[in-house]
Amino acid sequence: MGLTEQLGHPDPRQREAAARRVALRVWEPEAEEAIGAALVRAAGAETEPGALAAQLDALPAVEAGLTDGDLHRLGLVRSDSPVLARLLARAGRLQISAPVRPSGAATLAVVRCLRGAPRTGLWLRTPDGAWTVLERIELYGRAADRLDSGCTGRVLLSGPGARGLGEWERLDADPRPRECVRGLRAPDPRVRALAAAGAADAAGAAGMGGAGGAAGTGGAAAPVVDPEAGRMLCAALARAAVAETDPAALESELAALLGLAPFLGPPHLALLHALDAATLPARPRTYLDALLRPGRTG
Repeated sequence: MGLTEQLGHPDPRQREAAARRVALRVWEPEAEEAIGAALVRAAGAETEPGALAAQLDALPAVEAGLTDGDLHRLGLVRSDSPVLARLLARAGRLQISAPVRPSGAATLAVVRCLRGAPRTGLWLRTPDGAWTVLERIELYGRAADRLDSGCTGRVLLSGPGARGLGEWERLDADPRPRECVRGLRAPDPRVRALAAAGAADAAGAAGMGGAGGAAGTGGAAAPVVDPEAGRMLCAALARAAVAETDPAALESELAALLGLAPFLGPPHLALLHALDAATLPARPRTYLDALLRPGRTG
């Protein structure tokens, strides 16, 4: 029985076991998409709490393959899973749907949620890369802690990018990890090297999304790396490294993995063990030795 078939098995124990298998590997892009879609279908129909928890916990392993439609369906799943809450926040995308107006040091705007479920305290980026903080959400005149996909609400935004919001139509949470994953799949080795070089910064950007935190301060606090975004990037980097033919790109990918070492897990290390250190140039070999050193904590 294939994994996607097992995720739809009539026996909830089989569905739970299949979901737990998902987190034990690094998946190729096509498999990420297929398994992600199967997990979303399973979670949307699940009635057994243990199986649902396993399905939601497995989603970060195939997060890069989730489509906007998958994310919309996940927003309809009723669960208090923190994994699901963080995933939907990371995927948040807002469309500014009415003229904005200043409100002291912040900006008021009417927005529609196009994807995910942004929460108060979340950091969002304008298209030119400026950061804003989602200070407050109002739905039908009442405060809310999240804005679900498809909903329109009034929000208060602060931070460096808030004053220029009138120039933009869209705000995104966590765009950089997904951009790095796409870059690591590019045919041009220079693009792969640049994507790898930005991976640690991208994981840090994903961590700009707690509850409250630096909201209202204009973003003075240093970002904390989002663990699931860190693991997603480790999977993409490890997959790129084992297939890499360009020495400079390989060096960049292994160096980025060292920078994200706390988020490396057995699936990533299993891939890296496939690299033949004896054939590598000196610097990539040093990085690989450090990554595979016995007793390395991660």
